[in-house]
Amino acid sequence: MAVKAMVFIDGGWLYRNRGILFAKLGEENFEIDYAKLPKLFCEDVANFLDEDCSLIRTNYFGTIPSARSGFNTSKQYAFYDFLEKNCGYETEIHEVEVGTDENWIKMSLAASMMFYAAQPGTFDVAVLIGDDPDYAPILRRVRLLGKRVQIVGVHTSDGKNPPAATTLANRSCVSDFPFLYIDDHAEDVRLVRALVKRICKHCGREEETTWAGPEFFCSACRGRYRG
Repeated sequence: MAVKAMVFIDGGWLYRNRGILFAKLGEENFEIDYAKLPKLFCEDVANFLDEDCSLIRTNYFGTIPSARSGFNTSKQYAFYDFLEKNCGYETEIHEVEVGTDENWIKMSLAASMMFYAAQPGTFDVAVLIGDDPDYAPILRRVRLLGKRVQIVGVHTSDGKNPPAATTLANRSCVSDFPFLYIDDHAEDVRLVRALVKRICKHCGREEETTWAGPEFFCSACRGRYRG
């Protein structure tokens, strides 16, 4: 029987550390392949255990700063919609005031992980993408419930390991597998889009694009109706 893994993604942590992924490949920007991301680290678990690993669910936790003046929330909502409809994620998104996003995400992720860990047979391995040391207490308790934990972190911008105070890597009793670094897999998590022809939803014009979202607007319409 395959080992069952459930992935928990701290969306705020992942967003803040995108720059390290860009630097790893020597680029200013690129898109992450969110559909591939959880499967990649489940494969690492399978390889370490030398067993099949089944991805049960990917949980993504994020926020929207609804009170920020002049901030257009439609793009973020579209992104979270994309995660659900195109990547099969379960998302938990909170509208928050600026400066409180990290606490909302941490509380939501910890509560969700403990809830699923307490349900018999839900998962065997929790994969946490986000190495914030504040997660240490919940990881220890999840392991007391008989679950195993895999942590995915990131190196610092100079490629070195982060200080112990800013990572879970050196905490005891929080994981069961070798610590993984997402920037070591930068090329693997990079989204490569094929160039295809699509019809603009607004004007009906056909245009080549790499956009894979459910709705497409041509360059002319995006410029004219950008909100």
